[in-house]
Amino acid sequence: MPNRRQRQSVPDSSSRLLDRRLVLGAGLGGLVAAIWPSLTPATVASPARAQAPAIDAAAAFAIDIDAGTELFALNPDQRLPTGSTVKLATALVVVAHAGLEETVVIDASDQVDITIYSHMGLFAGDTVSVQQLLYGLLLPSGSDAARALARHVGAKLAGDDVTAEPARAAFFTAMNELAASVGARNSQFVNASGDDDPNQYSSARDLAILAAVLLANPTLAEIVRTPAWESVSLGPEQRPFLLNNVNILLTEDPAVIGVKTGSTPDAGTCLVAARRIGEGNRVVTVVLGCRGRYEAGVLVEDGRWEATRSLVAAMTTEYSWISLAAPESLPGLSEELAVWQATVDPAIAQPVPAAAVSGLRYRLVLGPEAAPGAEVGRVMLYSGPEVIGERPVFQAGGPL
Repeated sequence: MPNRRQRQSVPDSSSRLLDRRLVLGAGLGGLVAAIWPSLTPATVASPARAQAPAIDAAAAFAIDIDAGTELFALNPDQRLPTGSTVKLATALVVVAHAGLEETVVIDASDQVDITIYSHMGLFAGDTVSVQQLLYGLLLPSGSDAARALARHVGAKLAGDDVTAEPARAAFFTAMNELAASVGARNSQFVNASGDDDPNQYSSARDLAILAAVLLANPTLAEIVRTPAWESVSLGPEQRPFLLNNVNILLTEDPAVIGVKTGSTPDAGTCLVAARRIGEGNRVVTVVLGCRGRYEAGVLVEDGRWEATRSLVAAMTTEYSWISLAAPESLPGLSEELAVWQATVDPAIAQPVPAAAVSGLRYRLVLGPEAAPGAEVGRVMLYSGPEVIGERPVFQAGGPL
């Protein structure tokens, strides 16, 4: 194997550069910072990011969570009411502290006014599983499911002898601790269902962070991409549940894989959506504060779908996804990787602004050789002097 420390020079051209600097470990605090560094404001460097299209939204954000590349941003860190999109955080706290097969007996305090709030149709005395409640939480956006889960899990956190409201308060504390742990810096939660409250808010970027963490959980990822689900309660009441996902994009676009809707009078209409690009990339889009008008408690105007479709349409025209493993993408890169017995993940493509593709250059940054499959460097992508993306490099011979 070539010795990186002995290599003195590499042919330079307009399309490639080499830097033999030592690559240190990730060293970034928190789960999200380690896996998707571009999600956190302090690490985003996207000077070549395309301008967000004109949409009817107070805030918007789009990011490829597999490449770690920010695509569009409109007021991404503004603190806003976000409606039921906070149920992303609710679900994450639940799976962190409860098993899917745990049973919950529904309390009268879990029920909601069905003329005002979305619900899964729970009645006091019903016996259901945590899994059933998660489907009720994330498909029809059931606020009754949110209240039941917060009470059940909160009681485990605070002590089984607590009453309903102290239990839910303990759950809200766990939601805030979760947000802090993943770098969601502009979020504060005081309820699990997304009800309007001046002390409850989040941001487009924070919701993208929560969505990325949720999609990394196989159980929750399966739930949010499910268009409809049927089950029967576990008690003698044997209540049937037919739960339809209110995210209409799931049936409109086969590439969509979730994740959560939200709407209230204060929040307007909101949507966190995830969509596959090719085989290995997923893009999360967030729109907040879109047009929403209610009549007699019924939503009669809803701008979030149009806003999200506009983001997706702009994404496909403003960006190209290139595979760094394909020899034709960056002439010379494949040869240099072969010399150093290194490789890139062929499954994940790198989004590049369409205007920058023709002038794309790279710098291969390598550290000391390591065990097969270990990360040993980065490919830095440039448009002019600006870094517009980067991908990890691995020692060849191991699983990626």
